[in-house]
Amino acid sequence: MGFNLFKFLAPKTGRTKLEKVVCSELYSAALEYQIRELCFWVCVDFIANAIGRCEFRTFLQGKEVFDREYYMWNFEPNVNQNSTAFLHKLVGKLCQDNEALLVSPRKRDGYDMVVVADDWQVKNRNVTKQNEYCGVTVDGFQFDKTFREDDVLHLQLRHMDLQPVLQGMFSAYARLLQAAMQSYEWSQGQHWKVTVNQMLSGQEGFAETFQKMIQEQIKPFLDSRGAILPEFDGYKYENVGGSKNGVKPDTRDIKAMIDDIFDFTAKTFQIPAVLINGKVEGVEGAKERAMSHCIDPICDQLAEEITRKRYGFDGWRKGNFVRVDSSAIEHFNLFGNAANVEKLVGSAAFTVNDILRAAGQPQIEEPWASKHFLTKNIADLEEVIRTLDLQEGAIP
Repeated sequence: MGFNLFKFLAPKTGRTKLEKVVCSELYSAALEYQIRELCFWVCVDFIANAIGRCEFRTFLQGKEVFDREYYMWNFEPNVNQNSTAFLHKLVGKLCQDNEALLVSPRKRDGYDMVVVADDWQVKNRNVTKQNEYCGVTVDGFQFDKTFREDDVLHLQLRHMDLQPVLQGMFSAYARLLQAAMQSYEWSQGQHWKVTVNQMLSGQEGFAETFQKMIQEQIKPFLDSRGAILPEFDGYKYENVGGSKNGVKPDTRDIKAMIDDIFDFTAKTFQIPAVLINGKVEGVEGAKERAMSHCIDPICDQLAEEITRKRYGFDGWRKGNFVRVDSSAIEHFNLFGNAANVEKLVGSAAFTVNDILRAAGQPQIEEPWASKHFLTKNIADLEEVIRTLDLQEGAIP
């Protein structure tokens, strides 16, 4: 969301010729830009930080493997980025432009690399043929080759780009916020009215004398923390500052408007506002909603695009695929989840090593740690009845 002042002010006229812009308009544009950048990138960082904690799990013939593909997605996608920095750029591009393009520039030591494109053009768009991408640029370097659809990973955040709607709401709220700030500044400043005797105002050179008095006496009085204002015959001073219409503006009003901007920006990305504005009420339910409606759809699209482009149908049918596991996003509290861990292992749903992996702990290199256990108090109903019958028959 890089800032271009001329592009930013273009909607003002709808024309490309030069227009005079006063300083107040530049200040207004800068204020709107700062607010929109803050709100937008806070939401983007929230998504990027969450996806950065996901694990890209690779499977061959239905069994999980830890090979070069796993290493590329989880540690080093390319020579200049680690996976966290790579995913932050990917999410930023996806949220900013509503789409992102990943290309493999070349092999490094015989292994694939993947980078996020900064710019590209699509040519020969045809529903019956593969799209072609040309002018692909990454960090200032432009590839001289044309990439076909099966050479790239192309992600799209939404079917419709909501950026124009979001920018319009930004602009509307920025004007309201500026008005609130101006009202607050006016209420906190000093505003005086001077009543001048008609005879004095009619004297020759009155305007020059009055202006000199303001600069030498009244202005130092207003700027000083403590001063005396002399009042001469023919002059009457009255302080008309303070609140307008009996309502004194408060900084809380300004903060409330900024919170509103954060709220509708978060809603645009399907993020519950409570996770962005720092409040603690209702966080647990909000986390689940954010995972279901914001994070998991991006993870699913990543897994689908990687699987279909890098493995294809034949590979997928053999059990070769990638899964983006978002279960590690939330911090795992070992002691707080001790009872749940016991139930997960005792119900045979997970092994001890499964739990250790979810907790980010080293796995145990013993056969028993990868076995499934079932507590004895869980059994088939018929088996329980048969056991009771045997026990009753054994009683003399």
